[in-house]
Amino acid sequence: MQKEKRSQRQPMPNRIFLDTNVYIVGAANTESIEWQILTWLGFDGSQPAEAEVIVSAELIEQILRVAKRLKTKDWAGSIVSRMWQNLNLRYVLVDDQEYSQLAALGWLPREDIGIYLAAKQGSADCLISSNHGLIRAVVTETKEFVCLTPQNFAEQYLS
Repeated sequence: MQKEKRSQRQPMPNRIFLDTNVYIVGAANTESIEWQILTWLGFDGSQPAEAEVIVSAELIEQILRVAKRLKTKDWAGSIVSRMWQNLNLRYVLVDDQEYSQLAALGWLPREDIGIYLAAKQGSADCLISSNHGLIRAVVTETKEFVCLTPQNFAEQYLS
């Protein structure tokens, strides 16, 4: 049964965009699925990166802001530092004009536009987020890349 399951598994995505919540939950709880995903990507430094991880200025700003609010400024900095040191990062710039155009359409909440555009600009194969609204909006409107919750990603690719 296990072999049958493995043969049906889709190929691992090569370019992944992790939403802010994946970094925060994963760094805060090493028992979480988010931590499993970060570890698979090399965040803990124990193995080389498996895939390219897309990041943007807005994502890093969100991580720093949320992590500082939850714990400390030092903890926030350590998350970003580990990202730069251990992950195979692809840094992308988000086009301000495209941001404005997407905001005018209104199908995506303003706080998610930069996340979506960074994943799009980085040619993500997969966006991983616990934000069900973001996932639903992207899947409904664009279908440009696979959008999964951390749980769904782990079940599909890591088990």
